[in-house]
Amino acid sequence: MFDTAKSVPPKKILIVDDDVLNAATMTQILLQNGYEVFHAEDKHHAVKVAQKFRPDMIICNAESKKADALQTMKLLRQWPQTRGAAVLVLTERREMLTGEPGLLGPRQFLVKPFTREQLAIAVQENLRHRQTRQK
Repeated sequence: MFDTAKSVPPKKILIVDDDVLNAATMTQILLQNGYEVFHAEDKHHAVKVAQKFRPDMIICNAESKKADALQTMKLLRQWPQTRGAAVLVLTERREMLTGEPGLLGPRQFLVKPFTREQLAIAVQENLRHRQTRQK
C-alpha cells in the first residue's frame, strides 16, 4: 500500500560545546531521538554552521571555555538564520542565566548533570514551544 503522508524532515540541532565528549554524548542521544545534529566548538564556528544549516534549536554549554553561552547567543541572535531558533543552555549554575532578561527564558536551561531522558524532554519541549510561538 502506498503511503501518501508527507514525510517531515528531522529538526536540526546545533550543539555549541568545546567538550568533545559531552558533544558526542548529546549527539548520540539526539540522533537516537530522530534529530539531525551539528556541532561547533566555539561561537565563531557556531555562526558558520548555523548560517549553513539553519538549526531549529541551539544547545549551548554555559561552562564552555571557547563559547560563553550568553556571548554566543547574542552573536547568533544577530543572524536571521538563527534568530528564531529555540535555545537550550546547559549549566551547572542556574543563577548565571538571570542576568540577561529577554535572552533566555525559564524553559531554556537544563541544569547539569542531567539524564538522557531529561535532555530529550527539554529538547522536545523547547521545540514545541518555539513552534507554538511561530504560529
